[in-house]
Amino acid sequence: MNLARHLGRLSWALTARFLPLIYGLVFILIVIPTLPVAEFGRYSLVFVIFTQIAFLNKSLVMNPMIRFAASPDQFSGMTRSGFYLSFLFYLLCGAVIWLAAPIAAAMLRIETADLRFVLPLIAAFFLREYGFCVQQTLYRTRNIFFIEAVYYIGAAGGFIYLAQAGRLTEARAALEVNLWAALASSLTALAVGFGGVRLIGRIRWQTIRQLVSYGTYTLGIGLTGIMIYGADVLVIGAIYTPVEVGIYNGAKAVYRVVSLLTQAAGLLVMPYAAQLHSEGRRADLRELFEKGVGYLFAGLAAVAVVGWIVAGRFYALLLGDAYLGSAALLRIMLIAAPFEGLFNLSSTILYGVGQAAAVALVSVGCLAALMVLLLPGAYLLGGSGAAGALAITLISAGIVMFRRSSQHFGSGPGQVLQRLSSNLRTALNRSVGR
Repeated sequence: MNLARHLGRLSWALTARFLPLIYGLVFILIVIPTLPVAEFGRYSLVFVIFTQIAFLNKSLVMNPMIRFAASPDQFSGMTRSGFYLSFLFYLLCGAVIWLAAPIAAAMLRIETADLRFVLPLIAAFFLREYGFCVQQTLYRTRNIFFIEAVYYIGAAGGFIYLAQAGRLTEARAALEVNLWAALASSLTALAVGFGGVRLIGRIRWQTIRQLVSYGTYTLGIGLTGIMIYGADVLVIGAIYTPVEVGIYNGAKAVYRVVSLLTQAAGLLVMPYAAQLHSEGRRADLRELFEKGVGYLFAGLAAVAVVGWIVAGRFYALLLGDAYLGSAALLRIMLIAAPFEGLFNLSSTILYGVGQAAAVALVSVGCLAALMVLLLPGAYLLGGSGAAGALAITLISAGIVMFRRSSQHFGSGPGQVLQRLSSNLRTALNRSVGR
């Protein structure tokens, strides 16, 4: 696997992934300390519900679309079918949210109008999410950068402007910043195009069935992602108040910045793995797996150690006394960071080579474990119990998914370490030679 051939695309991908980091830092340093804790809790609940719907759509429709559209002869049909299936999925979810909002809002101790704001968020993000996945399929990371830049830089700038103007006082104001930034990003996705796909055209039922069939395998993956990346926040909201949600999400928001380190690799890995698989290049797939999980695990482990050391001082200096309780929760979550990297990258590569059933099986097991641990943990121990349930689940998921991937590619921990040490020796020899 010659990574130098993909250096240009990878550099755009890494730059694009730097944008959420900027957004995340502005969010942590501006939005969290500026909003009252209860309002930040309200914001967290609404935005988590939206992101869970978007994540499920990506798992059930968009990721299968990328998987099959990576083959040039299927690109047009798959991307067109993915567009309409995604639209129908969002339409159905929007109807459910509208009807269930009064009951769900009462359970979460927020307003009905807060929950129904999820609908305009869905509409604003729709073309952005679809365009992102099309460009990912085509390896057009430069276009992805532009789509991402409009959203993340626009939203970060909006937060800074409202904070300086003294208008960042309610959850609704922060949600509206995301809404308008997402709408601008969707228009950008429309401007750069969808790879020449004519959205108005003939739809083959065969492609619909293929997407739906593969998507059913990923149902467990999507549900697991929902549980891992948002269920803890919703459970805290159902048991406690928006204040406790704000403190818990004060830790989760920082942890998400750490999670961003897996996304630059994942941006190229899935379509690239699908291409290698279609060409029968098994040795290159093994190398991709070993280098990917090795470098990612080592990098996340280093970040987790540093985060554990500085967490207390970080919250005390930058977010104030209201979020001091978030430091202990973040430390619990950071224990799982390297294993989340194993889980995400291993499952992404397996998914790309057509092993969705294996990924789904592991994911469903993790989903069951989290369901067993999360409710009693949150009820008995509050945020610490929820963070502990999340950490145990991610550690178990990472180990099991790595073992499953290792078996498929004929690799293991020893081979991964050998690959990394060999690359390190090569790099050192080159440095000495210079």
